[in-house]
Amino acid sequence: MLVVSAHLDDAVLSWGGTIAGLTRRGVRVVVLTVFAGQGGDPLPPYAEQYHSWWRASGTAAGTAAAGMRLRREEDARACAVLAAEPAHLDLIEALYRRRSDGSPRCAAGDDLFSAPAPDDLALVRAVAGVLAGWVAELAPGEVHAPAAVGGHLDHVLTARACAAALRGGPPVRWYEDLPYALEPPEPGTPAAGLGPAAASPLTGGDWRRKVEAAAAYRSQHPMLWDDDWPDRLLAHAREVGGGTPAERHWAALPSPNGDH
Repeated sequence: MLVVSAHLDDAVLSWGGTIAGLTRRGVRVVVLTVFAGQGGDPLPPYAEQYHSWWRASGTAAGTAAAGMRLRREEDARACAVLAAEPAHLDLIEALYRRRSDGSPRCAAGDDLFSAPAPDDLALVRAVAGVLAGWVAELAPGEVHAPAAVGGHLDHVLTARACAAALRGGPPVRWYEDLPYALEPPEPGTPAAGLGPAAASPLTGGDWRRKVEAAAAYRSQHPMLWDDDWPDRLLAHAREVGGGTPAERHWAALPSPNGDH
């Protein structure tokens, strides 16, 4: 199986229990993170704010290189817990990207959830090309990709790239993006048009491995969670599974023009 992740934590937070179940049954799982490249210094101001939170929690140095090195190490530890193989592309996430005129792509939190601009859409073509190469090399029986629930810019770009690269290819499961799915969807966001969902039930052991793996992303916890994050994840998983922990996914995504 090939599991595509927008950032260095998304696949594990959103789909880690399913990954644990697959590897427990002997399936080879490769977790491919798209936006795992190093941004340039000096950091954009909003990115510097993120790094200040990391330093306050004692998990990262101030440079772009140090931050990404730490995050890749966290991802390697998390994937080891799940017995999955991590792979990292060198594309730069929105937090660090700059527009063609040199200005930061994201000056505030709302920009992370803004509509794709022409510079962003160029990334869709680049990511689709790289993903097509990985699919050709690995020949996975199935690909699991983010559904872009919540509308995070990089998740939207990743979902669009996967849709383009996988058209006519192996079956795709579009997994629910956490923690964004914990918030009610806004009208018009990708979650609004996804249609009927399915639930992948998890054993207790697979759930525990997911939580252990998620705990490896220490640098991200100050931005994403309060200390009760395992309880919030479990409550949501039980809601999805009707009492038994499960992870949600869809068989098809709406296209940007609203058609499936």
